[in-house]
Formats: sequence, C-alpha cells, structure tokens
Amino acid sequence: MYTLSNLFQDTKGEFRPERILEILKSNNKDEKLLDNISVLRITNTNEQISNISKINSNFSLVIIDNITELFSFEYNKEELAITKNKIFMKYMHNLSQTALTYNIPIIVTNMVRTSSNLEVENLSNAINPFTHLKIHLQRNGNHLEDELISLNKKSRFSFIISNEGIKNSS
Repeated sequence: MYTLSNLFQDTKGEFRPERILEILKSNNKDEKLLDNISVLRITNTNEQISNISKINSNFSLVIIDNITELFSFEYNKEELAITKNKIFMKYMHNLSQTALTYNIPIIVTNMVRTSSNLEVENLSNAINPFTHLKIHLQRNGNHLEDELISLNKKSRFSFIISNEGIKNSS
C-alpha cells in the first residue's frame, strides 16, 4: 500500500521512533507508517557526503538533521574555515543536484547560535545559495513562532507542539 519511503539522515543521534509512534497513535494513523522511514545514523562528514548516493527515486522526502553539525565539529579550528566552507558548499551543491535529479524535497535542520545578542545561523553563507525556503523557529512563551523566509517574502505564524504533532496555536 505504501510504496515510497522517507529518508532521515541523523547526524546527532536524536531520531526517536517512539515520538513518531506517539504522533501516529494520536492521529489514528496506522503504526506501520513508521516502516516507511529509513534512518541513517551519520557519525562523520565522510559518511554524510557519501550518503548523498543513497538518495534515489524510492524516496519521497529526505530530512537531514543537523546538516552542519559534523562539519563544525570536524573542522573546528580557524585555520580550517576555508576548507570547511569549500567542502560544505560542494556537499550542498551535490545535494541540490540530487534533489533536482530525483525531484525530491530535502528538508534540513541547522543550528542557530547567539553571539553578542545576535542570532547567527551556522554556515549560513554556504547554505543560502542552495535554499529555497527557510523556516526560523523561536520560542515565545508557551508556543513557538515561526518565520517563513523565501527569496522575496517573509511571513509569520505561531504553533504548538503536542502529542498529536504540530498544531496551529491561533
């Protein structure tokens, strides 16, 4: 019945199948849908780069959580900054080509850090040329606010995360 699957590339070891099951049960969905998620635990940048070759037309969606984590960990010295950016941009280019070749949406998460009271997205200058839409999340009281950023437009909405998944808070 379900032929296409989703690929979750996990660079942080934080994928939780029990959370997916909780969402499925709360929404009266078949728990077998979890079988349609292939998870790759990625532990270094070489694995992350080579795993692009595992993306093919059998997948209807690819999620990479967290796309810059391993690059920042492995190339953490200042003298490696140019090398890190060069390798990461080549990776992003190849990932984009793969998405276009197989017509598959690829969703990536990325870390944002605060420096001198400013939020700074990790490797943003390397990610931006390959990004069609960004979603910036931030907590505001008991709900989360989201800013959608596309090439020429920004919009905002609020939501909460419950047992059932993501819900509009308005």
